[in-house]
Amino acid sequence: MKAWFYGLQPRERWLVAIGGLVAVVVVLWGFVARPLRTQSAALDTAVGIKQLLLVDVARLEGSRPGGVSGSPQGANETLVVIVKNSADAHGLSLPRTRQNGPSGIDVTFQDAPFDTLVAWLVLLHDTYGVDVETASFSGARQPGLVNGQLSLRRL
Repeated sequence: MKAWFYGLQPRERWLVAIGGLVAVVVVLWGFVARPLRTQSAALDTAVGIKQLLLVDVARLEGSRPGGVSGSPQGANETLVVIVKNSADAHGLSLPRTRQNGPSGIDVTFQDAPFDTLVAWLVLLHDTYGVDVETASFSGARQPGLVNGQLSLRRL
């Protein structure tokens, strides 16, 4: 084959070499493009499913009965008062609080029941429009109790 190739005129050698190179590129592209098309189709399907889930979540949040409406309850109360009153109403021992800017507060708990603490945070979000910015928890000596620090901010 080598003798045949070198027996061709220079112009013909160029054409055969370029044609061979194009053939190799086409074959390689076929092997690369098929998996890419397959993965692209799989990703398109996954994105469609995720978009449907987002629509479902948005619909459920809109129909949830305790969602934060235009003006949350306690809008004229300070965040410190809301935290202390609602924590006391949930049976949490009065937490230590420290103001953190005009719409934020740092809260520290000792030996608080974790489930009660989470229920209280949900109440703060749903009723008063207060979100958790940061949270840090560590286990207490008894199971189910935690020590923690929270940074809360009013929307």
